[in-house]
Amino acid sequence: MSKYYFKTRDLVIIAIISALGGVSSTYIGYLGNLVNRFLGVPFGAGQFLAGLHIFWITLGYGLTKKRGAGVMIGILKAFVELFSGGKLGVFILVLSGTQGILVDLVFLLLRKRNFISYIMAGGIATGANVLIFQIFFAPYNAMTLFFLISCIAFFSGIIFAGYFSFSVLEILDGKEKKYGLKKAVTIGFATLLLFGGVYYYTEIYTTGEKISISGNCENPYNFTYEDLKSFEKTVKTEMAGQYKYEEEKEYEGIPLLNILEKSVPKGDKIEVIGNDGYSVIFDLEKLNDDIILTEERRLIAKGFDGSYWVQDVVEIKIK
Repeated sequence: MSKYYFKTRDLVIIAIISALGGVSSTYIGYLGNLVNRFLGVPFGAGQFLAGLHIFWITLGYGLTKKRGAGVMIGILKAFVELFSGGKLGVFILVLSGTQGILVDLVFLLLRKRNFISYIMAGGIATGANVLIFQIFFAPYNAMTLFFLISCIAFFSGIIFAGYFSFSVLEILDGKEKKYGLKKAVTIGFATLLLFGGVYYYTEIYTTGEKISISGNCENPYNFTYEDLKSFEKTVKTEMAGQYKYEEEKEYEGIPLLNILEKSVPKGDKIEVIGNDGYSVIFDLEKLNDDIILTEERRLIAKGFDGSYWVQDVVEIKIK
């Protein structure tokens, strides 16, 4: 068995960590959206939590203590995200794979697995995600904004992918004091994330065949795409978002106005909610026939920023 670099234990750890990291990605994205809303900004502030994505890579590296574990976890984690409906599509393979390579590279160059190497690996790998997005999608036109967001991501990596993972590993190795503030904070934060994740997937994350129309209306109802297929039309548009651009093409879907018409709205705003808890709000008077919902439950919001193109719509709430 000694001729094999990765032992069975290593492969099991890599598989488990990759699965947990991939599944938790949607929850971490949801937490990022909460941060953005709390601070009243459309994007960027959520990067403060980006280190939680890399946490799994540095944790897995520390548990296996094997070079190459970082890139393996990064790629396997990306496949879990991809096949569980991740919004970045195949691009996640590039992003997460690169982050895994960087974690391995930092540990290789620094040669030691200590506190400094963990915070450097976490900070660099997390900060790199902003650079990778900039290279592929150029979301930041101003260099000052790009630098600011990069710094937020870097410090997120230091805290969550570096310090937090190092503390967890010390507890697992029995190096932490039986009772101590650092241990209490680490366990408390991990517990908070665990219960938050459970709450998210049981109370917020939604699946189901039908989309619901609710809120301030005379006739709340549930529907499937087939129920309103007679209203289907084709819209030609491009999608320009923060991290993604899609060239102009044709989309088929049901106009949002036709969907709302049956409910007889009484409010002046609507909230479109995705199955991951992400939502956007439109002024009802600004809606037009070119805003449609596709059979794949994707909102095509012609004339609006890409952040309004909600995927996996499960509810439309009238306010």
